[in-house]
Amino acid sequence: MTVIQDTEQLAHIVFRNAAEGIAVTDARGLILAVNGAFTALTGYTASEAVGRTPAILRSGRHGREFYARMWLALHDEGRWQGEIWNRRKNGEIYPEWLSISTVRDEAGAVLHYVGVFTDISHIMAEQEKLRDLAYHDPLTRLPNRMLLRDRFEQAARRTLRDARQLAVLMIEASPQGKVSNDAFLIGAAQRLAAHVRETDTIARYGENEFLVLIEGIDGPRDASVTADQLLAALEKPLAVDGLDVYAAANVGISLYPLDGYTLDDLATAADAAMLQARAHQRHGYHFYSAEMTAFANERAAIERQLRRALADNALELHFQPQFEVSDGSVVGVEALVRWTDPELGVVDPERFVPIAEDNGLIHPLGEWVMRKAFAQHAAWQAAGIAPPVLSINISARQLARIDFVDSVAALVAETGVSPHTLEFEFRESVLSDVAYVVPALEALDGMGIRLSIDGFGTGFSPLGNLKTLPISKLNIDRSFVSGIGSDQGNDTIVRTVLGVAHTLGLRVIAEGVETEAQAEFLREQGCDEFQGHLFGEAVSGDDFARNFARNFARPHD
Repeated sequence: MTVIQDTEQLAHIVFRNAAEGIAVTDARGLILAVNGAFTALTGYTASEAVGRTPAILRSGRHGREFYARMWLALHDEGRWQGEIWNRRKNGEIYPEWLSISTVRDEAGAVLHYVGVFTDISHIMAEQEKLRDLAYHDPLTRLPNRMLLRDRFEQAARRTLRDARQLAVLMIEASPQGKVSNDAFLIGAAQRLAAHVRETDTIARYGENEFLVLIEGIDGPRDASVTADQLLAALEKPLAVDGLDVYAAANVGISLYPLDGYTLDDLATAADAAMLQARAHQRHGYHFYSAEMTAFANERAAIERQLRRALADNALELHFQPQFEVSDGSVVGVEALVRWTDPELGVVDPERFVPIAEDNGLIHPLGEWVMRKAFAQHAAWQAAGIAPPVLSINISARQLARIDFVDSVAALVAETGVSPHTLEFEFRESVLSDVAYVVPALEALDGMGIRLSIDGFGTGFSPLGNLKTLPISKLNIDRSFVSGIGSDQGNDTIVRTVLGVAHTLGLRVIAEGVETEAQAEFLREQGCDEFQGHLFGEAVSGDDFARNFARNFARPHD
């Protein structure tokens, strides 16, 4: 066999067994031969394709100009390659990568055209997945910041062209209860997406934040209507991990171009407004105003410096005595965190604790307070001068943490404090969702830690909860104590709280007692304990032991 024959046989083998589809045409474009891969990819057998033109594969997606450029390239360069959409025999349209080469004789005349192609459907599907990942949040499947920015730029151009306004809504949503935050966010995203128009865009913007672009509005009223609708949608429970979970939500609103020209500026403004809504309303909305920037900046400064203070151990604990009404003895002490910052000065707990709760710092802050307070009380116990009870404030966010009880147990073991001398105070609002706090409260009670409701009368918890939960004390809020004698309705509330507590066998402590008139009224109504400046201010640990140790009473059972 000659070399030429060997080469021809090899070419035939390659043609027949190639994975790519191959079609050979004559100079007029009539198909002369196709290989097996051509049949597998297109569905046309050799007998069906030979004698016809490749036009049998046309999908209809390309116009005349596309094919004109293809033939021009073949004429001028002898080659064309690119992405093309073709149609299989069964009608399915698919993408392929096609390379066409011109075969000429020695004189330059066209003899054949050879087309080699491969199906790139899977490649395009992967590219689509990558594009989807690049522009959508992987958890909620909502647009991410990148796609949101592109949508905003288009919406802003339309808004200016149509002389209308564009609203930017920052929505903060968090679950009320111990559930998976990821599962909650998926449910919240679906609920919110179902309550915006197709022309609007909702995107995930932060951990628990969504941002909504509302196009084509005529003013603030249209934006407020949408905010109301979204808040109402989140008032209904979400199905999360088989449970009905309620969302705490707040909305901040900024307007384009009134409050800014860029997405970053408008998002910052909406975030400031959302913080204002959270601080004043809880589950409400607020429009941006220039004053909110100062509010947001202050919060950012407090958060930044608080992180530094925790890292540098720059906080302090003060201790305020609690007195038995009947004999004036010290029956307990409340540990209170204090903070003086080099830049911010004295920062009241009313300012920094809510911020710590919002940004997650409440967990390291709460642990710091417990560790320091437990260690101090253990030291007093060792010295024989410990007050009977050490009281510490616990936030709802701490109780909601799955490992909170374990962390308390670890700190008790670390410091050596007796858990039977501890009392945890928590706000009445915690009882609004009893289902998720009961296990934690029962576990703390099982450790011997007493439980009391702080600020009783300011919330809306059912009285039935007081009978079913392991609670031993109610704290009358200082706002009611300060109003004694000046408001008949206020006095009635105090009497009612004392009556309910004693009926249930609970002790009652009045906070913020500052005048003898307040103290006398509370004595007459049967209050058990006092706490306030009239009897003793919050002082350092050393000063507390020095000033009050001689008055310590035996603990109540």
